Amino acid sequence: MAKDQGFTLVELLSTLAIIAIALSIAAPSFSEMLRNQRASAATQELRNALDFTRETAAHSGQPISIAANNGDWAAGWEVFVDPGNRGTRVQEQPLLAVHDPLTGISIRTDSTSRRFIHFIPRGNAIQPNGAFHAGTLTLCGEGRSSFRIVFNKAGRIRTEPGTTDDLCPR
Repeated sequence: MAKDQGFTLVELLSTLAIIAIALSIAAPSFSEMLRNQRASAATQELRNALDFTRETAAHSGQPISIAANNGDWAAGWEVFVDPGNRGTRVQEQPLLAVHDPLTGISIRTDSTSRRFIHFIPRGNAIQPNGAFHAGTLTLCGEGRSSFRIVFNKAGRIRTEPGTTDDLCPR
């Protein structure tokens, strides 16, 4: 006589209990990993937009600005040709790039980078008065990882990783 192949109810419940325990241990670290990844991805997106703005100014020979939506970088941004260095797009000027709001991220800026950053065809960032513009954008995540985007007077951009406790004290 052939023996039935399969699991008993006790074996099935034991397996489910072990899986439930493993998931309850892994879930907090998994959600922390997701929060850290969200901050990293947002930093890369903003860094790419800044690089695009600078490169477009250099390649096109036109001054280009990247402006925060409503003065809040976490609410998204727009890239456009800005011959007047005003940080606002003239209706006739087409948008070169647009980014939607970031979720789970807040962005802190220095006083000169709150509304927009303007690049001239040489690749330098300048302020509305024509002075060089160097600054930082600090992306504060909900997890342990946060990042700082720094650009110097030559317009070069770098990213610095850090902990949320260090970069974004509450």
